[in-house]
Amino acid sequence: IGVVSAQSYEANAYNQEDLELLQAIADLAVVAINNSQHVTELEARQREAERIEEIGRAVAGSLEAKEVLRTVNDAVLELLQADSSSVWLLEGSQANLDSSLGKIRIQEDTSWTFNEGMFQAIVVDRRPVIVEDLSQSRLVPNEIVRESKAGSLLMVPLELEGEVQGALSASKVEKQAFGQPEVEVLLRLANQTSVALVNARLHESIRAMSLTDPLTDLPNRRHLDMHLKREVAAARRGRHVCVVLFDLDDFKQHNDRLGHVVGDQILRNFGRLLLSDTRAMNLAARYGGDEFITDLTDVTREGAHSHAERVESRVASHPDLNIHGLTVSFGIAEFDPIKMFEVEDLVREADRDLYQAKQK
Repeated sequence: IGVVSAQSYEANAYNQEDLELLQAIADLAVVAINNSQHVTELEARQREAERIEEIGRAVAGSLEAKEVLRTVNDAVLELLQADSSSVWLLEGSQANLDSSLGKIRIQEDTSWTFNEGMFQAIVVDRRPVIVEDLSQSRLVPNEIVRESKAGSLLMVPLELEGEVQGALSASKVEKQAFGQPEVEVLLRLANQTSVALVNARLHESIRAMSLTDPLTDLPNRRHLDMHLKREVAAARRGRHVCVVLFDLDDFKQHNDRLGHVVGDQILRNFGRLLLSDTRAMNLAARYGGDEFITDLTDVTREGAHSHAERVESRVASHPDLNIHGLTVSFGIAEFDPIKMFEVEDLVREADRDLYQAKQK
């Protein structure tokens, strides 16, 4: 690692004993340098471990999948001094880029198909892959290499609930930039990512269940209330907002006569019909029992009436609904900022209109 030297103005100033003494000093210097380097490395590893623990707490504390992935990518860029970090989610052998950060990051709509070598390593063997020179590698497609502008790549599998469902990668502009220390750090981050993603997906699933009617898969009343509060706030600022309250006529008699299984199927079929006739910017929801609501944004009362009549006509011609003689009634309400203040006022007016329609 270096040399130790001594100089004198006198000729022949050193003998064998001096040489042995200098060698002993050099040996001590080597030990001291090695100890110093070892201490420095230990301190670096300790800081790294502390930072990974901090990142792990941050990742575990997030219940949003996108937030989890952004936190992980930030950590990869910091701890590996990488130029980009990416999370790829797998569908079979196709890797879809779900999140990417860094100065040479790839666009998040990018996808590529793992070839046999990459699939074998990441999915089958579940081991890290180091590509020291991307320009010479056959593991990554040329178009991905050109887009990323990376010289080297490190990729490790992401295991979710016992299966490899993706990969975490780090890239650097320079070639031969990754070694075993980087592999160990990325593996630890991948483990934390896997646990956090499972938690985030579970949370999203529970949240979706809490806002979705399990029979029709339409938004439930809680979801509807949240949506209508935003719509009413917009209506106060001058936006047109209408709701149509649908009621399946004599549904209880149909349900008693045909049985609950058929009754449930009627509700599901009507929910699908209602959803297919509702624009993407609007909302169709199950209000409760055999009542459904559509919220129509930027639609006047006349437009809402056309929508309701169209639904009524489609029920009459639906093979799985008209076979039971099913008909539907509806009531319409348009938010009036002078007479109405809350969501309940809007729905109450639609219910009043429905009652009058039933009387007729």
